[in-house]
Amino acid sequence: MKKQLQKKYIEVILISFATGYEVFHDVHMVRLKDKKSNLLIMVDYMPTLGEMDGELEIVTDNDVRKLEGVKGFYCIKNNVFKLLLKEDSEVG
Repeated sequence: MKKQLQKKYIEVILISFATGYEVFHDVHMVRLKDKKSNLLIMVDYMPTLGEMDGELEIVTDNDVRKLEGVKGFYCIKNNVFKLLLKEDSEVG
């Protein structure tokens, strides 16, 4: 009997003081680009904590959402990517 592999995904949570929070399920990868770093975050990525000022791209099964002017703090742990947007972030 063949063992069927279960597809794993990332969950993305964007938290904003202005608009509340937004959750993305079944995310394949998150691209994070700014002056200091260029990260491609995928399933089982090591826990990371950081600050960003740049672009964020969220890739799901059906969509690619690109956000520019993103300023905030992020954390990836246990396949959950959380981004707390600063009040002066252009994304809203």
